[in-house]
Amino acid sequence: MPEAVVEQVLARTDSDLRLGGVSLESTVMFTDLRGFTTFSESLPPARVIECLNVYLSEMTEAILDHGGTLVSYEGDGIMAVFGAPIEQPDHADRAIAASREMLTERLPKWNAWLREHEVSDGFKMGIGLNTGMVVSGNVGSERRLEYTAIGDTTNTASRLQGMTKGQSHHLYISDTTRERLQAEVEDLVFIDEFEVRGRQQAVKIWSLDAASDAAFEERKARGYAPGALAK
Repeated sequence: MPEAVVEQVLARTDSDLRLGGVSLESTVMFTDLRGFTTFSESLPPARVIECLNVYLSEMTEAILDHGGTLVSYEGDGIMAVFGAPIEQPDHADRAIAASREMLTERLPKWNAWLREHEVSDGFKMGIGLNTGMVVSGNVGSERRLEYTAIGDTTNTASRLQGMTKGQSHHLYISDTTRERLQAEVEDLVFIDEFEVRGRQQAVKIWSLDAASDAAFEERKARGYAPGALAK
């Protein structure tokens, strides 16, 4: 968790600590790298782990810098939540800002690092964002606990990420996330209304111009100085 969130959690000395299991409105994020599993089969394990750690470090920095809570790594996938375990009125804005940084700054930097080390020409990634009520808290057993956020909001965010595969935009934002934005997003674009598995009603999907295939190719053509990657 971001240091500021940890401080707020520790400051709550009553029984209502936000790690105890509460229902909150939050924005859930799922991410996934395209084609990394197939790529990893062609490299020595140590090299795969090195590449993956550099990637996850970059993406984690973006999430934490915008006040998100890193819930889990699932291979090269990431689950994060904004607005839990401590309430954040601007959780939707934070999630979109983090997504923008991940796609337009962190991913190009990592791809440049891959090219510099002659490992790969680079990868695309997909991100799904959805806003709604989640149940957040610790789950597991007495021997192993882990923090998570569960519910329909989480399931839909995961499915939105999966729906970005093969599409012209790499970020899918649900209409509920767009409705919770406190600041205007100038390059927000409407994609379409889709049926989402597990939902009775179709979901209106939005994205960013900066998250399009055209923007990705433009950044790739310009190149990106690797600089100092997150450690």
